[in-house]
Amino acid sequence: MVFRNTIPIQNLKCSNCAIILRSKILEIQNISDVYIDADYSRITFNHKSVNDLSVIENTLTFLGSPPVGEKILIKNNIGYHCKNVSDRFCITSNGKL
Repeated sequence: MVFRNTIPIQNLKCSNCAIILRSKILEIQNISDVYIDADYSRITFNHKSVNDLSVIENTLTFLGSPPVGEKILIKNNIGYHCKNVSDRFCITSNGKL
């Protein structure tokens, strides 16, 4: 059985951060069809068990974009630190996107 879930998340700064977050989430076993809506700060995905849901939530928290209601422990742990958000794309501290 495959489940589809949507989780509202925090600290999503731009579309580039969403792309990176999506690639990290897709690395998790049993997770597929990941869609991140940067405009509304939410992630939608397929998973195979209830345990996958807690793995996703823990990964989101570790990456700095925890579910709404969770405490943000890390400003941004994806490796990109938004310095200037322009047109929903950020300019990173190292100049790379």
